[in-house]
Amino acid sequence: PSYGKTYPDLKLPDQSGKVVQLSSFKGKILIVEPIGMNCPDCQAFNGANSAGIGPFQNCQPQRDLSSLEQYLGQHGISLDDPRIVFVELLLYSPSMKAPTIQEAQAWTRHFRLGGANRVVLVGSDSLINQASYDMIPGFQLVDRNFVLSSDCTGHNPKHDLARHLIPRLQN
Repeated sequence: PSYGKTYPDLKLPDQSGKVVQLSSFKGKILIVEPIGMNCPDCQAFNGANSAGIGPFQNCQPQRDLSSLEQYLGQHGISLDDPRIVFVELLLYSPSMKAPTIQEAQAWTRHFRLGGANRVVLVGSDSLINQASYDMIPGFQLVDRNFVLSSDCTGHNPKHDLARHLIPRLQN
């Protein structure tokens, strides 16, 4: 994905095996989280530090990092907002390969994901490369026109979550 350009129109299965095409959400705001299932930050962003949830497959989550849902809530934003679709893009399984549907189902159950505007997509072997690896952890914001409007991914993100992505969600 390139900032200011149309987002790649991925067509991938969700955790139930149903194929989902990202462009089917055009007209909504997408928050895309590229995920490495053994990434400590990805685990924390999904609630591994929350009481009653804990880490997935014994991966130690990044300490003192709240879930995205909690963080957005502090800014008056809810992932239950019908204008927003939250897309978890599972790129890497714990074994650093493309995840299986079964691993995606386990991730979804563990972190209690689901709902009308929350999608867990299962990445494919074709997405395993340095560019996808470098997007983890973080979030991308895709606007209603299906254009990448904020890129807060990787260890050196182009944009800041609080100063760039959050204000675009509040508008």
